Amino acid sequence: MFVCSVFVPLCSEHVPGAVPACRGLCEEVHNSCQAAIAKAGLTWPAELNCSRFPEPPDLCMQQPPENGIENTLKIDHAPTDFLSAFAINPRRCPTNTVYKEGRCVKECTSQVLLKDTSKKVLYEVWTAVWSLTCLLITTFALLTFFIQPKRFRWPARPILYLALCGFIRSLVTVVQWIVGPLTCVANNIEKPTENLSCVCFALIIIYIDVAVCLWWSVFCFVWYLTAAKEWSTEAIENISTRLHALIWTLSMIPIINSLMYKNIESNKTFGFCFVSSSILIIFELCTITLGCALALMMSTALKNVRKALVCAGRSPYKLERLILRLSVISVGICVPLFVSLLCNFFDNFVVLLMKIAMQFLSAIFASLWVFSEKTFKSWNKVLKPVFRHKSQTVTKV
Repeated sequence: MFVCSVFVPLCSEHVPGAVPACRGLCEEVHNSCQAAIAKAGLTWPAELNCSRFPEPPDLCMQQPPENGIENTLKIDHAPTDFLSAFAINPRRCPTNTVYKEGRCVKECTSQVLLKDTSKKVLYEVWTAVWSLTCLLITTFALLTFFIQPKRFRWPARPILYLALCGFIRSLVTVVQWIVGPLTCVANNIEKPTENLSCVCFALIIIYIDVAVCLWWSVFCFVWYLTAAKEWSTEAIENISTRLHALIWTLSMIPIINSLMYKNIESNKTFGFCFVSSSILIIFELCTITLGCALALMMSTALKNVRKALVCAGRSPYKLERLILRLSVISVGICVPLFVSLLCNFFDNFVVLLMKIAMQFLSAIFASLWVFSEKTFKSWNKVLKPVFRHKSQTVTKV
């Protein structure tokens, strides 16, 4: 049966391709025939290498039980569906798997997804804390922008879009955390492409990741134009439409590429989908590096402006505060982004936790731009009439 399945595999209109033998069947045949082959002075054929054969939950033919073989000898006529003769018996599915649509698939339980329960709890708590913290801080930053939009004109405007990207990422993560593993449906683990919700979340995340890297470079670029080339706010606003079109369009390329080449994978440990692409990671690293180079050039230009102010006998206090502010924000955005991308090259639970923290930390640092005395005075003006109206209402009652 095994040799026949290798050279004349099972085919049926019910499956898109040939159904090969399972790896377990190959290993059983190999173990039983190895002694005879060695005695004859032969070697196991390369065509029958067991590592080439799939194993459940993928569809494949397994060794039927002995009573099954006896029963097949008593059948007087062939089955109407040829595939049913080789159908997987639900009772013969391996441990932690269940029968579904002609194949054995892994059960979607916490014991199967992650054997170490303490790690699962730590992962969920860690993700919840960072995503909720980022959601609150970015929400405050966005509301502050909407209260006083004229305060945050170009070249500071990219901070708004970095905070917006952080808000969307944290919101998506919170929804994932509430919903649970998205590859778990009806107690079964599905493939990433079989779950529309999982695919949508993965595409949104990768869109945001690319947009963040691009907006970081634009943030450094416009500040470089301001400091080194002495561009005015109005001049930068004139090219802002082109910057928007460029960034939001470029961010769509990974989505199109992922849908074309189906490079969406699932995290088998926690049941979430993600886009796996080394080229994309390298592109993001190059974009961040470009932003860092522009940040260094911007810093040098600002220091030259400071020297000019000192030579002219003017106070550089406000400029020094701006330089310090830009330095802290730039390092706080750049370093977490860079570390989170490097984490993609390591498969480790601790590294996974670090990656999650770094992804949210960059958005948190970007949002810190709005935390100033002027911001709290603005909020005081907005909230003071509300509380005053409530106190007057209570007094009348």
